Amino acid sequence: MWISSRFFVIFLLLHLDTTCSEPFEAHLRGPGFVMEPPGRVEFSNSSGGWLDCSASGSPQPTVDWVHADGSAVTEIHGVRRVLRNGTLVLMPFAAAAYHQDVHNTIYRCIASNSVGRIVSRDVQVRAVVAQAYKVDVEVLSASRGCTAILRCVVPTFVKELVRVVSWVHEPAIYIYPSLQGDGKFHLLPTGELLIHNLQESDESQSFRCRSMHRLTRQVVVSSPTRLRINSHRGIISPSVVEHTAHVQVSQDEGAVLLCVAQGCPSPEYSWFTHNGAGPLPVLSGPRVRLLGPILAIEAVTGEDSGVYKCTAGNVGGEASAELRLTVATPIQVEISPNVLSVHMGGTAEFRCLVTSNGSPVGMQNILWYKDGRQLPSSGRVEDTLVVPRVSRENRGMYQCVVRRPEGDTFQATAELQLGDAPPVLLYSFIEQTLQPGPAVSLKCSAAGNPTPQISWTLDGFPLPSNGRFMIGQYITVHGDVISHVNISHVMVEDGGEYACNAENRAGRVQHAARLNIYGLPYIRLIPKVTAVSGETLNLKCPVAGYPIEEIHWERGGRELPDDIRQRVQPDGSLTISPVQKNSDSGVYTCWARNKQGHSARRSGEVTVIVPPSIEPFAFQEGLAEGMRTRTVCGVSRGDPPLKLIWLKDGDPLPDLLGANVTMLDQYSSLLSIPSLSATHSGEYTCVAKNPAAEIKYTALLQVKVPPRWIVEPVDANVERNRHIMLHCQAQGVPTPSIVWKKATGSKSGEYEEVRERPFTKLLGNGSLLLQHVKEDREGFYLCQANNGIGTGIGKVIQLKVNSSPYFSSTSRSVMVKKGDTALLQCAVSGDKPINIVWMRSGKNTLNPSTNYKISVKQEATPDGVSAELQIRTVDATDSGPYFCRASNLYGNDQQLVQLQVQEPPLPPSVLEAAMISSRSVNIKWQPKTLGTGDVTKYLVEFHEADPLFVEQWQQIEVKDPPHFNALIENLKPATRYAFRVIAEGSAGRSAPSQELIVRTEPQRPAGPPLSLSARPLSSTELLISWVAPLPELRHGDIQGYNVGYKLSSSGNTAYNFTSVSGDYDGGNGELLLSGLAKFARYTVVVQAFNQVGPGPLSEPTAAQTMEDVPSRPPEDVRCAALSSQSLQVSWQPPPIYHTNGLLQGYKLIFEPIIDDIQPSKDEVESRKTTALTMVLTGLRKYTNYSIQVLAHTRMGDGVVSKPLFCHSEEDVPEAPADIKVVSSSSQSLYISWLPPTEPNGVITKFSLYTRVVNGREELNNEKRSLPSQQAYYEAKGLHPHMEYQFWVTASTRVGEGKSSRVSSQITTNRVPARIISFGGPVVRPWRSTVTLPCTAVGKPKREWFKADVALRQGGMHNSQLLDSGDLIISSLQLADGGNYSCQVDNGIGTDRLTHTLMVQVPPTAPVLYVTSATSSSILMHWKCDFTGNAPITGYTLFYRRTNGNAEEMQLSRHASSHELKGLVCGSTYQIHLSAQNKVGTSPTSTMLHVRTQGQSPGHPASTALLAPNSTSLLVRLHSWPDNGCPLLYFVLQYKAVTEDPDAEWVLVSNALKPQRRIVVNNLKPSTLYQLRMEAHNVAGISQADFSFVTLTKDGDPPPPEIVHRGHRGQTTVIFANMNLLIPSIAAVSGLFCTIIMVIVCYRHMLKNAPPHAEQANHIQKESLENRANSEAAQRERYYATIHKVSMQNNDKIPETSEDISPYATFQLSEAGGNMSQPHHGGPANTLLHSFMYHERALAEGCSSPPPAASKNRRRHSRKTEPESEESESDQDQLTSSRTESSNQHEGKIKHNSRLIQHFPNHNISITYL
Repeated sequence: MWISSRFFVIFLLLHLDTTCSEPFEAHLRGPGFVMEPPGRVEFSNSSGGWLDCSASGSPQPTVDWVHADGSAVTEIHGVRRVLRNGTLVLMPFAAAAYHQDVHNTIYRCIASNSVGRIVSRDVQVRAVVAQAYKVDVEVLSASRGCTAILRCVVPTFVKELVRVVSWVHEPAIYIYPSLQGDGKFHLLPTGELLIHNLQESDESQSFRCRSMHRLTRQVVVSSPTRLRINSHRGIISPSVVEHTAHVQVSQDEGAVLLCVAQGCPSPEYSWFTHNGAGPLPVLSGPRVRLLGPILAIEAVTGEDSGVYKCTAGNVGGEASAELRLTVATPIQVEISPNVLSVHMGGTAEFRCLVTSNGSPVGMQNILWYKDGRQLPSSGRVEDTLVVPRVSRENRGMYQCVVRRPEGDTFQATAELQLGDAPPVLLYSFIEQTLQPGPAVSLKCSAAGNPTPQISWTLDGFPLPSNGRFMIGQYITVHGDVISHVNISHVMVEDGGEYACNAENRAGRVQHAARLNIYGLPYIRLIPKVTAVSGETLNLKCPVAGYPIEEIHWERGGRELPDDIRQRVQPDGSLTISPVQKNSDSGVYTCWARNKQGHSARRSGEVTVIVPPSIEPFAFQEGLAEGMRTRTVCGVSRGDPPLKLIWLKDGDPLPDLLGANVTMLDQYSSLLSIPSLSATHSGEYTCVAKNPAAEIKYTALLQVKVPPRWIVEPVDANVERNRHIMLHCQAQGVPTPSIVWKKATGSKSGEYEEVRERPFTKLLGNGSLLLQHVKEDREGFYLCQANNGIGTGIGKVIQLKVNSSPYFSSTSRSVMVKKGDTALLQCAVSGDKPINIVWMRSGKNTLNPSTNYKISVKQEATPDGVSAELQIRTVDATDSGPYFCRASNLYGNDQQLVQLQVQEPPLPPSVLEAAMISSRSVNIKWQPKTLGTGDVTKYLVEFHEADPLFVEQWQQIEVKDPPHFNALIENLKPATRYAFRVIAEGSAGRSAPSQELIVRTEPQRPAGPPLSLSARPLSSTELLISWVAPLPELRHGDIQGYNVGYKLSSSGNTAYNFTSVSGDYDGGNGELLLSGLAKFARYTVVVQAFNQVGPGPLSEPTAAQTMEDVPSRPPEDVRCAALSSQSLQVSWQPPPIYHTNGLLQGYKLIFEPIIDDIQPSKDEVESRKTTALTMVLTGLRKYTNYSIQVLAHTRMGDGVVSKPLFCHSEEDVPEAPADIKVVSSSSQSLYISWLPPTEPNGVITKFSLYTRVVNGREELNNEKRSLPSQQAYYEAKGLHPHMEYQFWVTASTRVGEGKSSRVSSQITTNRVPARIISFGGPVVRPWRSTVTLPCTAVGKPKREWFKADVALRQGGMHNSQLLDSGDLIISSLQLADGGNYSCQVDNGIGTDRLTHTLMVQVPPTAPVLYVTSATSSSILMHWKCDFTGNAPITGYTLFYRRTNGNAEEMQLSRHASSHELKGLVCGSTYQIHLSAQNKVGTSPTSTMLHVRTQGQSPGHPASTALLAPNSTSLLVRLHSWPDNGCPLLYFVLQYKAVTEDPDAEWVLVSNALKPQRRIVVNNLKPSTLYQLRMEAHNVAGISQADFSFVTLTKDGDPPPPEIVHRGHRGQTTVIFANMNLLIPSIAAVSGLFCTIIMVIVCYRHMLKNAPPHAEQANHIQKESLENRANSEAAQRERYYATIHKVSMQNNDKIPETSEDISPYATFQLSEAGGNMSQPHHGGPANTLLHSFMYHERALAEGCSSPPPAASKNRRRHSRKTEPESEESESDQDQLTSSRTESSNQHEGKIKHNSRLIQHFPNHNISITYL
């Protein structure tokens, strides 16, 4: 199996190696930037910024960011993030959080994959902290008739970031920047406003400057500035007040040179250029526009760079200024070649080509990078990078980075791939000489590109294929291949020369060495060898064995060599060179011999094949299309079978080629092509092959083809300033060249060759790209294609440049009064036809057919079209922007015409509430002072802000301005209202102001809760439920409810109120009222309250609690005896308030009080009745009865009354129990008797009857009355030898009873020894004295025996033998009990009497065990082993909660189980039990530690607990798991998560009652909070922290960055709370001390055990037979409670795992243990197990079915300890304890081990005490 697995691995490795031997880099591609980040990024701190970077490659590259020093850019929470898509995000930040290393630094993007790594250009990041700024207006000059210059003054700290976007001509005319103004106003691109031809009417006008921050987009408007026009109209010489000294733009952008001069009259401007030998005037052209103080150049080129001069002059003089224009031409960087493949060890050379507009750029600062790291000594100017001796480490990505002096960088990438490299052996094996048997491993390692493949041979032949050879091969991470041959058990025949061959497409390398195995010569099988004629044959002899003395070759019986071409090498191989077919084919024999003469030989066949040889062939020269050709491929020599095939360009001839192949014979093939075309050009290969070799010969066929069009050029039109591509592509053989020419005049004129220059690109595919086309590019273009075949081809096309419409100015304004006719005009230039469309606000087209107010006119002008729009009866709605849109076939343009109509008043602003009450709101506002009409009154409108229903606006008028306030009354409390104000004037009403949302103050709720219902859940619980008041009557957020209740029968009108927190959303509510009177009717009311106070009470509803058992017994229980066997019992019902339901009847429980040693049966009886009296019949005569009465309802039995004792009447007694008659002398007889066992009253006398019998004749009959105290009589003076008969009766006051049996005796002279005393059971309490009589006649000799052991005088320390024969035993102990026998003998007769002495002692400790436990109760059972020879009179149950006060409970003597109720959930209780009889109290049972079910509160999921809103948080308290113990209260506090670590917690409540949910208010929107909650129940405390984020102000989800902060602080449960830790440590310490004290106390009790315990142990070993049998049976019954089901009763003992309770423990004692001794601690005799009983165990031995508990009594400790709980045991410890306990008990109670084996799947606590 191992060998086959190894072969599978070998096959898999070889297959993988075959796969990897393919070109391993064919599918790889280095990274390249798809989107490279810009060189400079600026952003505002309020908006943040982001840097995009993406790359492509195979495999897909990963994108990372680094600093300028190469260190990685990491995420900074809330400041900087790196997204998965490679984007670097710089988040908005506060001004105080500015960090220079983050917000003003250089970043680089790095893309990397397995091929290599590249780095982007430097990205200079600059964050600008937004600062408030103001702008002012400066008026440079303002003279009448001249030009005023208004400058917007921006503070210097934001000047570079702020630009002027417009000027406002008050009140609302906007002036935008343009190259040419509207004649009056001209806003320059630099922000200055020129106002031409100032008049006096301009002095009253105001202007404001509007500026915009280019990062924050904040618009700041200056305060209005009025013009102050100088009245002086004198001549003012010009002065240049503003000019742009240096303008720097990029190529193809537009440049604006500004030169503003002031003077009067307005100066004229002239522009000159100083780029040549002298100044030259600047003339307008296609790209150049002279607009007075503005020189605009479109699509600038490098030729436009230089110095310009502007001159401003008027009649007063002139002024000039120089301006410099710098054009930044873009550069292109390219590495040649961009992909380079070099063999290992070769030299790689890259060149960095830097060009601009196709022309090389001079010396640049070039840096070279390899995989993102700068190469050493690369900071040079050279543009060539040379990599000598290329190795694997040199492959990867190379970058050429060019950094210009301006600071911007450009880069290009190239990839260096490794070419083919022949294999090189890195490791090889050596020659070895071994004995047969061991394992051998041969290893070879090779490197090359592509990865070589290794094969193995043995003596030139493949390795043997048997299970001992295993071949493995794998590739390292560096591309090296490692192969090994493992021989598991080397044998002699495995010897030979092993060779490993490494081969790839670049070459082959071999290593060989011998493996010598000691042994006799052995030659392996020589397979058939095929040799190629003319080549060298090397034939190795596959000999094994070592040492080999000589190797010889034979052929045809002759030893070789026999020819000069043959040679036997020193290693025994045969070489034939060159091989000849006729002479060298045949069978060759190899034989080998060692020194001892042992030899081996083997033969093999050699076949020689002649390889083919092709005769050279060629195609003729000068073949052209349409001609035909043929050629023959002939094989001059070669052995058949031969196969001839033709290839074209390395592939089989396609069917569509039209070539014919004909086999002339088996050695010749004819290739013919009947009609040549361009597709036939290529390399044709003839392939001849046979089994010896495959030979190829290739000839070139070239068909010459003249040029022809692929894409023929066509005429084209282009819009001005657009780009156009003129396509021209041709094909031919050889490939034609494409030349473009442009006509210098007409179409038939001269043509000039088009050469590449700026905006003129000659593409490689022959197309001509013209950029930014102007009118000078219009004309005829010629495309020529020529390849030397024929005259070539050419095509002339025409290029037309079209002009789209344009306006002389971009905007103008018109102001019209309301009601007048507005006239809007526009003049447009461009190619006709031109279509004019008037639009309103840029969207709505104005049409006279649909709008009666307007009319449109349009006239043609020499330059274009003039259009006019008339609007009749204008009003405020007509104000706004109008656009005159012109369009033709080549484009469109539009002009803005701003129409200003005198408007009604502006809407009021700053609307706010001055005062808010529950029924009224006082609002105020501010008027806008810039309105064009007077305000006559204000209209205040309002309605309820109901999102579901929008009401009509209500309105009040305010007619007394300027009192800008109003009081709105008769509103609803706690209601949201929307207010708005409208100003009304002579021109109409203004638009409404912004709405103000106000919520009126709350009031007490005006309505009660609805649908109040009460439903009983138990005898003491009512579930109250209700619905919130109507929404319109709540008058605020309902914060909770007051639930009032009272007894309906009570005369009290006051309710007991309990508060319940509300949901704040007006939902339903409910409350569980507990602790109510049973079966009582209650009246319930509910009132809602809000933050102001409570509302009205609801209508009362009534409900009655369920029935329960009576809580008091019947009263006035009386008893009277009716006869000796009947009693009459009467009683009164329990108090009405304690019946707890409808009485169904009564139960009478009675039993006789009998002082028996061990009652033979349970005589407790019960009878039911519905009456208040009952007669009990069939009772024992003259017997004291214990009588108890209970009342019962439908729910069960109530409390039983205290026992009432009642005696039945006397009756005649039964017969005396026994009688004896013995002869005391010859004339006297001694009579003795026993009283009746059932006297049925007080014995008043005995009657002795005597009868004399002589034969059958009765001679005399006599009766004597004797006192009741006398039980003997001696009859004297009797006749000798006569028979006397005696019998006895007993009498009570009722009469004489039955007679005893008749006893007869004959008087005789010989008096035998006889005992006149009676034996039998004698019961005495311990520590008392007993006299055992032994009165005898005949003066006998007496002997006393105890259990057949003779007693001697003084033999017992507490016994005394009297002369009368009586035995007195004093200070009785349990050990004194037993059978005492008195034997008398006088030689005449003998007699024996036995007394059974039973000493009554206190009972032994009961065996207590727990059968089940709930969260508030514990059910326990017990067994009474030894009752102390007296009936059990009762039990005392002791229990206490850990660290709590001890309590005790008196239980009935019949009880064998009890359920403790009302316990604390999840708490450990200590329980033990003692039994009492009339003698005393037993020791207590082993203390059990039982835990009620339930634990400290759990921890809910945050999603189930919390529901945040914008300004509040809903906490669902009902979702908090209580773990079985009801929750008592919560502690709730929260705080906002800020940078301040000392932020204070806000306490919501430290005693929050359990309820469904609570709302935390006054939170801030979009804020991260931390909520800390504590849940308390009696079992403990759980504390948890939660994080939540409030919603935005509009209720939308919070921003992701805040949510991300919240995710990093997920719910954390606090277990390290010091408030919990310190009490826990104290509890553990206290428990440890308690265990030590218990051990010490138990040891002390062992030393001081009571005497009766030791005596009890002794008597159990020496008891009489009947007592021993009784105890043995009792022990058998006891152990049956542990391991088997009792056969005598219905006890169910736990035998399966389903019967086990995880909360109960009980004690097992050893089988031979002393049942009366205290149970000692330790593993020797005490074992605590856990059991669960599913049936109620009945009494056994001394126990009966349990009645109710009788009494509770509390004992207080001197110091009350704080409540604490014991921690539960570790499961591993439980397992080990369980195992130990099982082993400990195995030898003593074997069946118990079977019981324990059921436990492993359950929680069983086994504890040693």
